[in-house]
Amino acid sequence: MKNQPPQKELSILLPAFNEASQIRRCIQAVDAAVRQFCNSYEIIVSEDGSTDGTDKIVAEMAKGNPDLVLLHYPKRLGKGKAIKNAVNASKGRYIAFMDVDLATDLACLPKLFEVAKSRGGMAIGSRHVKGSNVQRHAKRTLFSLSYNVFVRLLFLDGIRDHQCGFKTMSRTLAAAVLSNSRSDGYFFDTEMIVNCKKMGFPVTEVPVNWCEHNKNGSKVNPMRDSKKIMRDMLAFRLNL
Repeated sequence: MKNQPPQKELSILLPAFNEASQIRRCIQAVDAAVRQFCNSYEIIVSEDGSTDGTDKIVAEMAKGNPDLVLLHYPKRLGKGKAIKNAVNASKGRYIAFMDVDLATDLACLPKLFEVAKSRGGMAIGSRHVKGSNVQRHAKRTLFSLSYNVFVRLLFLDGIRDHQCGFKTMSRTLAAAVLSNSRSDGYFFDTEMIVNCKKMGFPVTEVPVNWCEHNKNGSKVNPMRDSKKIMRDMLAFRLNL
């Protein structure tokens, strides 16, 4: 990570791959939400290998928005590398990242930001703690609950939701946690959390309002991707 002092209070990181249908709406919503509680921020879209013109849409929007930054990579990197590149390019004292579909209600972001600042460590959105409100297909809910039970048993980290793509932490912590990160796929979020706790930093779960928008278009298929998820998980466990 570049050794540069923070120039912003908050950097919002949006990993994007073939998101032309919703990237404009996402950026507009994030911009409107963040300016309500933070007047020093940037939005970084880390786009990798898109073939649908996602990068062109963001580049055009960035011409009229000095707080919007596009990181374009011609080859597919995966979510993990896209976020690592965005962290390296970020200028914020704190960083937050979320999925472009905005399944997590942006109204929950100020709470995560305050928790990260007041408690330190990592503040993560959680769909499986008291106070959360989730609208999701039953099969995916069952997979999520099963996955999280297995991860808690394997790593004994006590976390109820390892996968929600809605996290906030200091940029310094993000760089430290990601320096030991190997996964670039579904296991990436879990690896970040376990690494954070292993380093002795707290991970605070914050209940969120969450609604599944891409019911038929999720880029993660539990059945198709289960073998890779298991390989990444076991390889990480053996390396601990």
